[in-house]
Amino acid sequence: MHIILVGRRLGSRTIEIRRTTGIVAGILAFLVIVGLIGSGYFWSQDTSRPSFRVIRLWQGKLRAETAELKTLRSLHRSEIDALAERVAGLEARMVQLDALGGELTHRAGINPNLFNFNAPVPEGGVTSRTGEIPLTGDELDRRIGRLADRIGAERLSLQALNRRVVETSLRREIIPSGHPVRTFWVSSPFGWRIDPITGRLEFHEGIDLAAPEGEPIHAVAAGVVTWAGPRYGFGNIVMINDGQGYTTYYAHCEKVLVKIGQVIRRGEPIALVGSTGMSTGPHVHFEVLRDNRPVNPAPFVFGAPGA
Repeated sequence: MHIILVGRRLGSRTIEIRRTTGIVAGILAFLVIVGLIGSGYFWSQDTSRPSFRVIRLWQGKLRAETAELKTLRSLHRSEIDALAERVAGLEARMVQLDALGGELTHRAGINPNLFNFNAPVPEGGVTSRTGEIPLTGDELDRRIGRLADRIGAERLSLQALNRRVVETSLRREIIPSGHPVRTFWVSSPFGWRIDPITGRLEFHEGIDLAAPEGEPIHAVAAGVVTWAGPRYGFGNIVMINDGQGYTTYYAHCEKVLVKIGQVIRRGEPIALVGSTGMSTGPHVHFEVLRDNRPVNPAPFVFGAPGA
């Protein structure tokens, strides 16, 4: 390659540059330019803003933490719902226990002011010097579990005790006890006697209680009315069977106040004193049968074996 230089002083001169040297120089110039441009670009990227890769990395972490937070909230909500359900079940059991306790208190004759199942349990205390220990979720769950077990056991115990009280109360109700009439005197006892109608020696299977005509006659035992109306020799009679072996008779009534099949409680009025049937005056013929066999009614009237 030839370069011709022209000047006034120099005149014309010719410079020869080899071809290989020119190519190398051009390549070097190109690389320098590209290097400068590249270094300027990356410098601007590093100093002006973070790379897209870093942004995507942090966005992924944020999405993962958001999802984890939602999961924790869901689990916490589920735990709260489960805990609320258990507490609601315990409250329902407590309502049952309160009702059962109130019924038991009533049946047992316990002073309701002493055991008031609708009032908080009387207790108290002061904070310990050691301070308070906060409950964890697991500890609270264990305490609720123990309370549920205790409530279940107490409910079974109260139910068993209530059955005993009911049985005892029912037993007292069905065993004859008390006076059929308020005002009376024994006009004829239980046992052998001269019959006032026939004049013969006969066994009197009950006792006669002389009383004012029309006075109410009260049942001395609970049961079901098996007869209510006239019957030969007895006039108007009421028979009550307790289903446990006792049957009571109330005879010579002026008027019957109950019907066959009616359930009677002790003390309930069942008839009026009269003198119907084979009778010489107003009175109540009172009999007590035990397993269909007549027994002396006097201990039930005066000794109150069913009390």
